[in-house]
Amino acid sequence: KLCTVGKRLPKTVGDHPENREKNRYTNVLPYDISRVTLSTNGNSSDDYINANFIPGFIMKKEFIAAQGPLPRTLNDFWRMVWEKDVRAIAMLTRCVELGKVKCEEYWPTRSSRKFGNLSVAASNETVLPDWTIRDFIVTNTPTKQSKQVRHFHFTAWPDHGVPKATKDLVEFRNLIREYTSCYSSPSSPILVHCSAGVGRTGTLIALDRIIKQIEAEDKVDVYGVVHDLRMHRDLMVQTESQYVFLNQCALDFINSRKAPDYDIYQNSESIYQNSESIYQNADSVYQNVTSLYPSVSRTNL
Repeated sequence: KLCTVGKRLPKTVGDHPENREKNRYTNVLPYDISRVTLSTNGNSSDDYINANFIPGFIMKKEFIAAQGPLPRTLNDFWRMVWEKDVRAIAMLTRCVELGKVKCEEYWPTRSSRKFGNLSVAASNETVLPDWTIRDFIVTNTPTKQSKQVRHFHFTAWPDHGVPKATKDLVEFRNLIREYTSCYSSPSSPILVHCSAGVGRTGTLIALDRIIKQIEAEDKVDVYGVVHDLRMHRDLMVQTESQYVFLNQCALDFINSRKAPDYDIYQNSESIYQNSESIYQNADSVYQNVTSLYPSVSRTNL
């Protein structure tokens, strides 16, 4: 069962006293074996950030799954972007949801902001109904070297739920892939985060792997994908509804390849308008799902 996957992997670095204040949630810590390490300046705690490398369909370090930055980890977040040559960031949460802070706003809205030795300048912003796309120029102040980073901010993922239609998340994923195929090297990981960096984050990464598997092999193994993700970061794909949503994404994507002229999303609003009702029979379809996610409260999504 998925609820036990990876549970014995150590998370000692994240639980070290000097690093505890860098964690947004005390029960979501990175595995030591796959955690992202930053450069140090003589202080061992300088290398810590709550993030893990996650394998994609092909590359072993195709993604970074991270928590949403805290005020005290803003510099570390951008240092990770710079040091790991991140060119695309996928953000899957609003900064505030239902009156609760889910993520610190870590980007400039006008002009530029300084984060340690890095300066981040806003160069473009496109606001659409379900997501916002921002372009940043990140400059290393001491060396004067600059990089362009694109920020894909999905804003239509309801707190504690799933997107209204599978096509919304698939289209968002496709935008990211179109950009990285042109402007990012294969060795540059895609940085994905929500609040805790496990639920929505795991769902998007799993979706990418599912689509690539279908395209390459004409088969899909949702359980196997989630199992592998959970061997690299705890609680990836956090809720039953997210797991069922991934299965629906896979089914819809397969159907769209078989019948491209048929609008498989024409009834998506009525299907997804009530997330409680669409999953009421999930136990009978996915008999092992209900017990998979007991350890993190819904407030962490």
